[in-house]
Amino acid sequence: MTDRQRLRRNIGGLVCGLAIMLLGSVMFLDRAGMIDWFDYAMFWPIAIVTIGLVKLSQPLDNGRREGGWWVFVGAALLLNQVHVLRLRQAWPLFLVALGVSIVWKEARARARVE
Repeated sequence: MTDRQRLRRNIGGLVCGLAIMLLGSVMFLDRAGMIDWFDYAMFWPIAIVTIGLVKLSQPLDNGRREGGWWVFVGAALLLNQVHVLRLRQAWPLFLVALGVSIVWKEARARARVE
């Protein structure tokens, strides 16, 4: 792996770290009463989705991609926050997603063997 590829790969970690730091700072300032961020606070799961999208945009050395679970969980939390899909009713979807993940990994492994 060249230095340029290594640098490009590390950009995702830098973006994720900065996004988490920014989110934490804004939430701290809101809780301390220094800013009023309450109206936008319901959209905090977008940060989790963003982390997942950054991870998905950068394939690993073996060609795999990670970040799907980040996107799935972030989307579920966001839908819960805006009262579209309540988690207490939709938690079985996590079981479905887990099953899809297991089947997907097995199918990929079998495709590589053949």
